[in-house]
Amino acid sequence: MAKVTLVARYLLALMMVVFGLNKFLNFMPAPELSGDAAAFMGTMVGSFIWPTLGILYIAGGLLLAANKAVGLATILLAPAAFSALMFHITLDPANLPPAIVFVVLLALVMVGNASKYRSLLS
Repeated sequence: MAKVTLVARYLLALMMVVFGLNKFLNFMPAPELSGDAAAFMGTMVGSFIWPTLGILYIAGGLLLAANKAVGLATILLAPAAFSALMFHITLDPANLPPAIVFVVLLALVMVGNASKYRSLLS
């Protein structure tokens, strides 16, 4: 399980840094959205939420890559993962797979570091 957690941590770190930087540099094209999904995403991009999410992704990814404060990084990323999953399930099911990868990698890292959360759950 330790190797699975390690690989998941590095993949998640890479994913978070790349997607976080993309929120500022726009080097990956955004998927085509329509209807409610486009309206919701337009609101996110046009507000403080988008750069805040980018900073959160980059900080979480760097913490995971450095193996520092992994528990904090995963707790900070968990609401973003849940929100991404819910957005894609309800408004954009065509682009659901990356959100599933995000949630699965985060879950693997959290399970591999379960001892870090014991004091929160006691």
